[in-house]
Amino acid sequence: MMKQYDVLLIGEALVDFVPEEGCIPGRFRAMIGGAPNNVACGLGKLGIKTALLARVGRDAMGTGIMRTVESCGVDTQYIQIDRKRPTTVTIVMPESADMLRYAIYRSESADSALDFDEIPDEIFNHTRILHYGSLAAAAGQSKKTMEKSIERAKGSGVITSLDVNLRPNSWMSEEIMIQECRRLVEVSDIVKMTKDEAKTLKIEPERLARSKKKVVIVTDGGNTASIWADDCKVSKKPDEIEVVDVTGGGDSFMSAFLYYYVTYKGRMSADNFYRSAIDFAVYASSISVQRFGAIESLPVLEEIEQNRR
Repeated sequence: MMKQYDVLLIGEALVDFVPEEGCIPGRFRAMIGGAPNNVACGLGKLGIKTALLARVGRDAMGTGIMRTVESCGVDTQYIQIDRKRPTTVTIVMPESADMLRYAIYRSESADSALDFDEIPDEIFNHTRILHYGSLAAAAGQSKKTMEKSIERAKGSGVITSLDVNLRPNSWMSEEIMIQECRRLVEVSDIVKMTKDEAKTLKIEPERLARSKKKVVIVTDGGNTASIWADDCKVSKKPDEIEVVDVTGGGDSFMSAFLYYYVTYKGRMSADNFYRSAIDFAVYASSISVQRFGAIESLPVLEEIEQNRR
């Protein structure tokens, strides 16, 4: 019998090479990353039943990803192993704007070849939420696999969740990026984006939430984050903190929100739920950015609860 999952994630699992001294050339630290992978690990660390649909190479980096994800409590049995293509790698560019700080080398890599035929069809009947980012839509076969997965999930009544996570350097053109990302927004029940991403995609969050009955989340770094949903709006400004590394901030926010959604949605009024959810997610993100790295920085449940007291 197949396991039941709270959240199924699909998309990139890769290795980030981060300059230790903030410049290139120089020494690099290799760290496991990829936004859906990070969110999966964040959920696993919070105790949520989670599985990851991704594809890695049969190499040392792929093995490192598998070990890291498993150590966070994520089910790795659906991660595909590619015998021909290498694991995707990213160079994190220092001092670059958020959307441009990642140079992602994924041409002919395992991540671009995620295969729908290797995903068991029944898994979409055994999850409450399917979560993904936009990056998989920039690669041929993985794009088709994600599209089919979203269609299959929606056909089974699964909630679809998108973290827009724009990476312009990974697309053929800005026009194609905007077109594909707006299409993903259209088919997603939960949509998270930054203030800059909303501007790039020409999306008005409140109008989107009201007209399409979506949960729309907008973050803005250390500034106020907001949620529009169920005819209400809630906002939360993070406390003033000393930021060490912003890499894991957005993924920590996303994993914390999804944790709160699957745990508490429907157990209180909409207004109280979203106020508590954004509070929880902002605290999780604030913890993460005070640490170095992505997965390494993601908090466990006890840390978030202690910080909220």
